[in-house]
Amino acid sequence: MEPGKPDKVQVNADPLTEEQPLHTGRTSLEVLASKLNRRSKLSRIYSSGAYRTGALTHLIKQAWYKEVENGISFNLTPVFLSVGILLYFIAPAEPSFYAILLGAMIASIIWLKTNSRGVFFHLIMIFALVFAGMLVSKLSILTDATPIIERQMTGKLSGIVIRVDSNRRGSPRVLLKPSQIEGLVKEQLPLLVRVSIANRDIEVEPGYEISGLARLQPVAGPIQKGSYDFSFYAWFNGIGGSGFFMGKPDITNSSSVETTIGEDAQIWINTARRSIETRINHAVAGPTSGIIVALITGNKTMIKEDDQQALRDTGLAHILAISGLHMALITFTIISLVRVCLSFFPTLVLHYPVKKWAAAAGFLVATQYLFLSGAGVATQRAWIMISVMLCAVVLDRNAITMRSVVISATIILCIDPHSLFAPGFQMSFAAVAALVAGYEIYRDRRTAKLAQQRSIPGSSILSRGYHVTKTYIGGILLTSLLAGTATAFVAAWHFHQMATLGLAANLLAMPIVSLLVMPAIVLSMVLMPFGFESVGFTLVSLGIEWVLHIAKWLQEIAPAAITGKLPQVSIGLFAVALAGCTILKSRLRWLSPLLLVPAMFLTPNQQSNPDILVSENGRAIAVKTDTDDYTLLYPRRNPFVTNIWAKALKIAEYRAHNLSETQCSRDQCTYQLSSGKVLQIVYDPDLLKSACNSADILIAPRLWWVNCRSKKPDLILKRHDFEQRGAHTIFLNRIGSEPGKTPIHIETALSDYSRPWHRDVKPKP
Repeated sequence: MEPGKPDKVQVNADPLTEEQPLHTGRTSLEVLASKLNRRSKLSRIYSSGAYRTGALTHLIKQAWYKEVENGISFNLTPVFLSVGILLYFIAPAEPSFYAILLGAMIASIIWLKTNSRGVFFHLIMIFALVFAGMLVSKLSILTDATPIIERQMTGKLSGIVIRVDSNRRGSPRVLLKPSQIEGLVKEQLPLLVRVSIANRDIEVEPGYEISGLARLQPVAGPIQKGSYDFSFYAWFNGIGGSGFFMGKPDITNSSSVETTIGEDAQIWINTARRSIETRINHAVAGPTSGIIVALITGNKTMIKEDDQQALRDTGLAHILAISGLHMALITFTIISLVRVCLSFFPTLVLHYPVKKWAAAAGFLVATQYLFLSGAGVATQRAWIMISVMLCAVVLDRNAITMRSVVISATIILCIDPHSLFAPGFQMSFAAVAALVAGYEIYRDRRTAKLAQQRSIPGSSILSRGYHVTKTYIGGILLTSLLAGTATAFVAAWHFHQMATLGLAANLLAMPIVSLLVMPAIVLSMVLMPFGFESVGFTLVSLGIEWVLHIAKWLQEIAPAAITGKLPQVSIGLFAVALAGCTILKSRLRWLSPLLLVPAMFLTPNQQSNPDILVSENGRAIAVKTDTDDYTLLYPRRNPFVTNIWAKALKIAEYRAHNLSETQCSRDQCTYQLSSGKVLQIVYDPDLLKSACNSADILIAPRLWWVNCRSKKPDLILKRHDFEQRGAHTIFLNRIGSEPGKTPIHIETALSDYSRPWHRDVKPKP
């Protein structure tokens, strides 16, 4: 060591920068201060970047571990089961049963053999559930197969009546099991056909045998591509055709047609329903009788159209469909009555599980209501959900949990996979999932709040009354808000409209329905065997009148908002957001609503509206004008179809056709398009030659053969095109056509590929 020089201090390498200290003659205190200063600067840089990323990753991992602890694997079962069902039904070709079965077996075996619960385990679980969804869909196709009437035909029809209701004109309409259809062999007979009778005074009941000359045709397909497919759901219900009797059919009250035990049960139940409908019509006069019939038996054909429209526009149409709301109100009304009656016997209450007895009584009444209402698909779903909840009560488990909803959805998807696409399934489970998730959040917060309090507030009678009233009103408001929000996108997707004042309508009407209408219906059904059902039906009618007044008053203030046809991406984002908000339990739940932002801004582009729309039967034809509105070439035909077109395309009103630019008769119609092209619609074959010479687009909905020799139009659509592919939407001025031809793009309601529920129409020889 040299005199006059400071000692050299050996400092270890900095673990942060991995640099050796510089021996510049500084003291150890100065070196340490320098290191600390440099470390603080680097720590600030780290905390603003890498540290935040690591913290976010850590929070996500913590949230995911919490989801795994809460059983997210089980809660996601119906979600990925639905993915498999969706993939099967949208497949461009029929998937192989053996390929699906093999994939499901391999994925299930690997899933069961996996010991860890990591990422690989959950990925294999997803694959197994997707294959399971495809498998149950394929099995439902194999078990529900029924022949389809391929094209319009006329012949003698005989069979036994299974069910009777009314069509839109008020004429009787029967669901018939055919024993003979002229022109078809036994193997080609559909399981069921729906046939109307023109004579309103004719008496026909379930179990009668009926025969006569009938015009039959396939069940109509979608109004346009992507809309509700009537033929799809009819096929799964065993209905292979529809039509009407030409003249008065022969009816006998005894039948020689062989029926199964299930069909005999249906006939007996439908006979009882018809008897109840008759007694309701005798006890109640006026338009409310049709709504009472709908609430008890599920038959909505007797409701006036303006009443239905008012309920639709205000978001109250759900009270007409027997679903979870009605099943729950009926069931829990019975449970409450049983528990109140048993409370007068203290010995029973103290020594026996009267709560379970009441749940059993509610289950019996719910099952009776299921069959009395016709056991429709929506009612079956509601019964399964109620049964799962009552089973939880019997097993001393919490009935209102997301697990009950998951079990119900899984059972329904396994029994009826096609119900995934039904509006009733989507709206009911969207509403129930939102309500249960909201109830769980409220229950957890209320439990935590009461745990912090030493005593329950509101010990006086007035305070308790105020607390109960506030809770009830808040519950109705929260229920309407959650259910309305959850079903708004689904309603917009299927019906192309949203209730503007739906929250206010439900807030005003639902107390009447839950506290007056449904309990009075229970009272009426109890008094009916004694002949005093009019007492209860008077109260029901009074409540329904109040509901109709509320609906029509709000309809005048703010009619329903027309949304138009939404893109498929928007409903997909909404489904994912809803699943995340309801199934997730951790903080990840609050990230799910972010998906609604792009879903709300994905609105249909009105500039992409088609130039020509033609219905499946060729009777309704709409043409786009130069002002982007539409002209109906035959305004009085098919108002049902044209109303759906107006909502889907956001058409404010159809312009009355101008005789100077269109000349339409019964057999031919000529229209000058805004592009200068000539549209010809021909129904008479004798006018075909002249139409070929002048038409750029030729549509012949009733003609099998169209042979334009002198001049061939740019587009020809004939009867076989509509029978095979359904309704057509035509877009003009599209890129990709032949030189010299009008650029044309066509979208058909039915796809070009054949699936089991599609009619396979061959060209007529």
